[in-house]
Amino acid sequence: MDDIIILVDENGVEQEYEVLDTVEYEGERYVVLIQEDDDEVSVLKIESEDGDDLELVVCEDDVIEEVYHIFKENNTDNYDFDD
Repeated sequence: MDDIIILVDENGVEQEYEVLDTVEYEGERYVVLIQEDDDEVSVLKIESEDGDDLELVVCEDDVIEEVYHIFKENNTDNYDFDD
């Protein structure tokens, strides 16, 4: 998928992420992201979409685990998972 988004952290620093997938869980949408040169993915909830603008929020750990599990199931042919 080569969708790239720029997120601004709490210090105002822009960071580039690749969007790996979007996942639906319990009626909500989540995005699975990864930074270049990083092995760990991030999962954020999509609060709202307005054109090209997304509002993303941090999720609870249990939601992150469930969304990541769904992501893995949906992408076993696309990625190698070590865990």
